[in-house]
Amino acid sequence: MLYALRKLIAFVFLLGIFWFVYQDLGNLGEDWFMHALGVLVLAFAVFWLVVPWVVVRVRISRRRQQNRVRYAAWRASLGPGGVHELKCRRDRVPLEEGERVFYHEKGTLYVCAGQGFDAVSSKGRPGDVAFPGCAGLNRRVQRIHCYVTDRRVLFLGKEVDLRIAHAEVLSFEDAPGGVVFSFLRGRERVRAGFTFQNPLIAMDILRHVRKEG
Repeated sequence: MLYALRKLIAFVFLLGIFWFVYQDLGNLGEDWFMHALGVLVLAFAVFWLVVPWVVVRVRISRRRQQNRVRYAAWRASLGPGGVHELKCRRDRVPLEEGERVFYHEKGTLYVCAGQGFDAVSSKGRPGDVAFPGCAGLNRRVQRIHCYVTDRRVLFLGKEVDLRIAHAEVLSFEDAPGGVVFSFLRGRERVRAGFTFQNPLIAMDILRHVRKEG
């Protein structure tokens, strides 16, 4: 989003500066004209640097607030029974004997280059609003299902079959548009982000099943 906003601002200001110069070509040598041109260039620099950053910060704050409101409504809807097990077709989800599913969502998986996913991913990093500060997650794996069970976190797609035991999940933190995981894959530490409609709900269930397990 930052990139798109800065392109738009650059286009508008450069067009405006060109129009300003074209209208007063005869005054190019005048001091007042050069001062005015300098002010326009300074205004462009301020807008190019500050406005996109402010817009992104405001949208991040708004999205986090929406997440908190929806999370509170979800918690209130649970009742005394707490988080419920989901019924999933065993022919679609590779569950172990006695393993139970507590959460399922379809989304996009973002990974870092060189972590073993290059063949099943394409270039593309998450947006600045959904995953601020996560530019290193520069590979995108689309159409992935995430299942959270009482034993593992599963990322399943046509070309992806990633099964992570809870003991291998080193950390997980919420972003406005998803959760950023750090987990072990063999001996390698992997960082990945997955889009969730509400990361607060996903993280609550993750904490619940890890505690219960």
